[in-house]
Amino acid sequence: MPTVHVVLCGTLLLFAALQYNDPDWYYWGCIYLLAAVWSLLAGLAPQLLSTSALVRIAAPLSIVLFLLGFVSLASQLGPGWIHNEEARESLGYLICAATTTLAVWDARRRDSAQTGKAAT
Repeated sequence: MPTVHVVLCGTLLLFAALQYNDPDWYYWGCIYLLAAVWSLLAGLAPQLLSTSALVRIAAPLSIVLFLLGFVSLASQLGPGWIHNEEARESLGYLICAATTTLAVWDARRRDSAQTGKAAT
């Protein structure tokens, strides 16, 4: 699973790089970079996602904010959504929420498996 997180991190970094011609690149670049950081941590240092107090709060908070962003723009989804920037942005939020949720879930799953092994 660490390989999946590193690939997702690379994909999110590519999404961030593709924002270069967007008028609000500074906003969306940061959104994708934040999600990439969570994927990178899940791939390379999963223990940080389950042991660091700051990360334990920030990652789930990121998920909530990504989902709120998705919900706020989801009404733009519909026929012809591909031509609507807000609809595409809502999917960007959803992708970030999904990758961050996967990162947090997998890191906690691996941490609990390690804790279970240590206890036996």
